Amino acid sequence: MRRAAGEPLPPLRLTHRGRVVVVAVVALAIAAVLVLVLPRASIAWSGEPPRGHLVLAGETLWEIAVALDPDADTRAVVDRLMRINHLPSVELTPGQFLLLG
Repeated sequence: MRRAAGEPLPPLRLTHRGRVVVVAVVALAIAAVLVLVLPRASIAWSGEPPRGHLVLAGETLWEIAVALDPDADTRAVVDRLMRINHLPSVELTPGQFLLLG
């Protein structure tokens, strides 16, 4: 059927499936915003900046671990530094910033 030129369109209605899709899209958008905002906010709320180290030319992760905690098991400190910084290996690049924990 065709409508006359001045006749208004009927109001849009969402089906049950349409409402579910709209709610899901809004929930995903809110979740995405929270994932992006909360980690930064939690660092900001901690009160102190994260401790870090700027890698110098020739430095090794082992040397940094020994300097960080000379009394601890150096292997454990190296493992912790690798885990904190998501390092795939012990290879470091000069200028790289490492979080110290």
